[in-house]
Amino acid sequence: MSEKTVALLKAFEALPQQDKVDFANALLKQLPPLDSGPLDDELVAKAGDDLAAMLGAEEDDPKTR
Repeated sequence: MSEKTVALLKAFEALPQQDKVDFANALLKQLPPLDSGPLDDELVAKAGDDLAAMLGAEEDDPKTR
């Protein structure tokens, strides 16, 4: 990582929370689109199963009620 990048990160850390959020949103809008390639059906199915399990566990957890 370059010295300029390290300096930017240090300056970012010194910002108030809302400025960090605003900066991150502005930065993300400037990034080029990310092409992760075609999705694999098995990967999508596993992600759905994992999400359903996570939501089910959260629903059953008395701390989240």
